Amino acid sequence: MSTLAELQRDFQRHVMHGQERIVDAVAGTARVPAATRLAIYSEAYRLRLTDALASTLPRLQQLLGKEEFARRASEYIDLYPSSYPSIRWFGDRMPSLLERSYRDQPWIAELARWEWTIAAAFDAADAEPIGVEALGAVAPEHWPTLQFQFHPSVQIMAMATNAPTLFKALSEDAPLPEGVELDEPQAWLIWRESLKTQYRSLAADEAAALADARSGGTFESLCDTLCAWHEPDAVPMQAAGMLKRWVVEQMIAGVT
Repeated sequence: MSTLAELQRDFQRHVMHGQERIVDAVAGTARVPAATRLAIYSEAYRLRLTDALASTLPRLQQLLGKEEFARRASEYIDLYPSSYPSIRWFGDRMPSLLERSYRDQPWIAELARWEWTIAAAFDAADAEPIGVEALGAVAPEHWPTLQFQFHPSVQIMAMATNAPTLFKALSEDAPLPEGVELDEPQAWLIWRESLKTQYRSLAADEAAALADARSGGTFESLCDTLCAWHEPDAVPMQAAGMLKRWVVEQMIAGVT
């Protein structure tokens, strides 16, 4: 006789992988066989995961259509069974699957990656942002070695397509943009300001400055980075302006 733990494991394997071992242990009737009863749970499991994917990637579902999205979701469930305690994080490898499935339409995978990052920014850990007064309290001799702690929601993405504009058009039920593929990658910034997820495109100088600052660079190294785009005399003002904007946008949670 199977133990309860064995039955539970067999039931899980049936729901997740279609293993038939448990069928003989389930009572059935002529009208509703054991396989039919078990199928109810298996189908409910897959529908719940599909709903979770659609909840996180609603614009992707809108672009593909519900039927095509459901097919891709089913493929994803088979390839990557849920292994997370929270269903919220199921779907992290969907962009990789879409890259293989739509090689000639790269904006589809990038839209999924964009939506996933937007959702992750909203769910990121909390951190109290500093105010502009915190910068005013820094002694002049400490500015060269000043380092910054960014809010956990801050992300930078290099997009090879115009997926962010596609996302915006789908969100607003507006006409979809033409010419979705770009001649060169565009950097985008995503973060959470208070309880609202924000995003904006980045010029090359700000993208490089952010990358330096987020990797532990100092204000001095940030200025060195900006010298590739600006005259040395103009760099301190450029760096200070960027830093102030990051603070006002609630992207910085600390300075040391």
